[in-house]
This record gives sequence, C-alpha cells and structure tokens, in this order.
Amino acid sequence: MRIGGLQPVTLLDYPQKVAAIIFTIGCNMRCPFCYNPDLVLDDLIAQNREFDYSEMVSFLVRRKKYLDALVVTGGEPTLQPGLLKFLKKMKKIGYLIKLDTNGLNYSVLEILIKEGLIDYLAIDIKGSLAHYQDFCGLAVNTENIERSIALVKQSGLDYEFRSTLVKGLHRKNDILAMAQAIGWVKKYFLQNFDSPGKLVSSDFSGRPFGPKEREKILDLVLPIVGNCQWR
Repeated sequence: MRIGGLQPVTLLDYPQKVAAIIFTIGCNMRCPFCYNPDLVLDDLIAQNREFDYSEMVSFLVRRKKYLDALVVTGGEPTLQPGLLKFLKKMKKIGYLIKLDTNGLNYSVLEILIKEGLIDYLAIDIKGSLAHYQDFCGLAVNTENIERSIALVKQSGLDYEFRSTLVKGLHRKNDILAMAQAIGWVKKYFLQNFDSPGKLVSSDFSGRPFGPKEREKILDLVLPIVGNCQWR
C-alpha cells in the first residue's frame, strides 16, 4: 500500500459515521479537472512525502476507539496490490469501510465485494461513456465501468454515484448520457467544479455552473436516476 495522505477524522465522508480517510497514491485516469495531482502525476508524487505503512496501520489501530469507519480514496485505491490484505486487517479490528473508486478495475471491485470487505461504495462517473477519454484523459475500457455500475447496484451494499460537473466540458447531452448510464439508483451526487488550485491539467480552464443552470441539470437528471442532489 502506497499512502500519500491521512486525514485523522471526518464527519462528512462516511454518512452518519466518524471516520478517518487515507489517500492512496497512483491513478489509472488523468481527469484534467482532478484536484489531487499530488496523488496522480509521477513528478509530483516523487516530490511529496509517502506515509509509512506500518505507522499508518498502528495509528488506525490506536484510533479505533474514537472512529467508526475508514474511507479509502485516492488516487485510485484498487491499484494498490496490498489493498485486500489491508482491508481484511481493518475489518478484523472493527472498522466499517467506504471505498471511493472510478470503477475501472471491475475485477478487483468484484473480489472486494465477494470477500465482504466493503460496507459503502462511492463510484465516480466522469462523463458520457461514449466520449470518456475527453473526461478522464486516457483511453479506457468503459465496459468495465458499465459492469461496475451493475455490480454495485446489485451488491446489496449501501452506495452512491457521484460526478464532478464542469461548465464548458460537460454539456447537456453528456449529463443526460451519464444519468442514463447509471439509471435508477439510491443516491447520485453532483459536485460543481470549483478549482481550489493545482489540477492534473495545468492549462485546464473549466468553470462552475451557476444556480439556475444547476436547477436545470437537476430537472434533467432526476427523472432518470430517482435520487439526485448537488453536494
């Protein structure tokens, strides 16, 4: 496990639970609007401190009496070769596990679910599947994403889908296609792009949607997915 960050406590990232967050290093996408370039781009990864795995595990063991859950995010956590072993250890000491993923590693996701190592899943849908490279920066196998969508919806686990929307990149037809790809779901959260600083693409020039535009997007998406809100 390669860990690039640790947040000792959050009340927001796992619904109704007190959790810690670990941020894994490395990603199989290059979304230009991603605000975690330090976890994605090799040159920036090399410049930053990597957390010692043993120290992180010891910290989480000590903190268990104060925490309900652990959120594993990235980067893309399913790229970590030690993920299965790590999650088994965290489950053994009593943590609920929330996994944030882009859904591209369907086979890993399937194993984690079958092994009972996930309690809550969050899958990021980047854009319309027909033009996914425009949104994730690389040519990827979107069939795996479609399979992951179906897997999560049929898993019996608590889950959410979510998308960061960028004015100038995500157009009406893209947003409609994204909603149609996930279909009727428990929860679909939309996040309005708002660049906090460094992005994966240094020359990316997206903008946030305005209030009236966000209302129109909800009107477009809600009849398809059933439950959608801006976060």
